[in-house]
Amino acid sequence: MTKRIKIRLFVGLALCLALQLAAALPAAAHADIHEQITALTGRIADQPDNAVLYLKRGELYRLHHDWAAAETDYLRGARLDPQLKLVDFYRGRMWLEAGRPAFALQALDHYLEYQADHGEAYLARARTLAQLERPLAAARDYDAVLTLLKRPAPEYYIERARLLATAGEGQFDDALRGLAEGLARLGPLVSLEQVALQLETEAGRYTAALTRLDKLITRPGRPERWLEKRGEVLLLAKQPEQAEVEFRKALAAIEKLPDHRRRVRGMAAFEARLRTRLETVEVSSTI
Repeated sequence: MTKRIKIRLFVGLALCLALQLAAALPAAAHADIHEQITALTGRIADQPDNAVLYLKRGELYRLHHDWAAAETDYLRGARLDPQLKLVDFYRGRMWLEAGRPAFALQALDHYLEYQADHGEAYLARARTLAQLERPLAAARDYDAVLTLLKRPAPEYYIERARLLATAGEGQFDDALRGLAEGLARLGPLVSLEQVALQLETEAGRYTAALTRLDKLITRPGRPERWLEKRGEVLLLAKQPEQAEVEFRKALAAIEKLPDHRRRVRGMAAFEARLRTRLETVEVSSTI
């Protein structure tokens, strides 16, 4: 997979997630947006020179994915109050969600010239730059996001790491260091560990991946899924005998569970998958 395809895939997944979250609003929420738009329209009729009301209605149109109506209200608010600089942030975020990154970048650049300590604006611009296939510039904006926000979400570390991993061989270690920073700041989050493990495995750094798995296996909780992953990495490293050992360990851990837990659909499917993997390894080792 080429670097450009990887970047586009990453951006597509991030943007699709954002749009899916908005689309997942229940019907009642969409109805509520319509009601709020109607109420604001009434207030605007009474206060036609109130720039803030246009800005608020523009945000509601954005949430409803009515990009043209949102842009109209944003620009009307800006004309009424040229000091309302927040309009550029809202416009940039709206154009990002609309899939128009060039327009988004122009608005966000303008806003950040005025308000250089706005973490959410840097986040919007980072995702915009990612859409424009400028991973290093996007990663720098993620640096600002993680510095400015008091409680950054784990996905910001993940998004930065994935961008750096696609930016070229020289950035791979920076991607892993960024995930390590997230683990140090946010605690031992499985989501960050999984991404680091995936990057190491995809890069063929099997020794590092196995070392990471050794630590994850010793954590409190059920170890069988990490044991399965360890077997998978060993197969990639062309060590089928050791992989077979890990798959057997995972099965042994499952077999110790009470029957009612083993019969749970997810666990039963996991056990079946492990047995298939084990059979495959055993057959290949005899050929």
